[in-house]
Amino acid sequence: MARDYKFAMYCWQDQLGDENAIANIFVNGTQVATAVEITATSADTPQAVVFEVTGIDDPDPDGSVTADIKVVLTNEAYVDADNDRNIWIKRLHQVNKDPADAVYKFLSKENWEANNRASSDWEEVTDATIADATAFWNKLTHFPTDVQGSQIESTWWTDGPEAANDGAGSWYHIPVWGDYDGSTTGTTITLPLKF
Repeated sequence: MARDYKFAMYCWQDQLGDENAIANIFVNGTQVATAVEITATSADTPQAVVFEVTGIDDPDPDGSVTADIKVVLTNEAYVDADNDRNIWIKRLHQVNKDPADAVYKFLSKENWEANNRASSDWEEVTDATIADATAFWNKLTHFPTDVQGSQIESTWWTDGPEAANDGAGSWYHIPVWGDYDGSTTGTTITLPLKF
């Protein structure tokens, strides 16, 4: 079967000049967001960019179902190492639509810890609740299994210090650097879709 998913990507920019960083977002090769303006400028106060995707495989508890989320910086600007427009991704949350009643739902941290898993214990997700997901951080955040991108070493996520503890130790800030040649390589994050 296939389900609809909603993602919240928390990010900020290295701003250069008066223009904010602009991103296009793709999931499994399909563009799902166009010309998203990234206005946040600090990792301490990231911006939540929420986008929806339809028709992805059902989630699996073992993480074998994944989504490739690609972010492309469309207005690259570079002067020197201290003056370079970039986007940084702090974390990603995902929820899927319950096929029984066609709404997005999550199990609160309290119900998860108390092992309350009945259908009546699940709560509906809104853009606001997924954007402010601190109450159910552990339930919605999964660590990428791979990160590839322009100017990123091919083993940066899988073999480097970012992979400490089998990639499950910490979420590392993921860069989205521009392509000087105008290509749209961007950064692709492979995210397990667990429930």
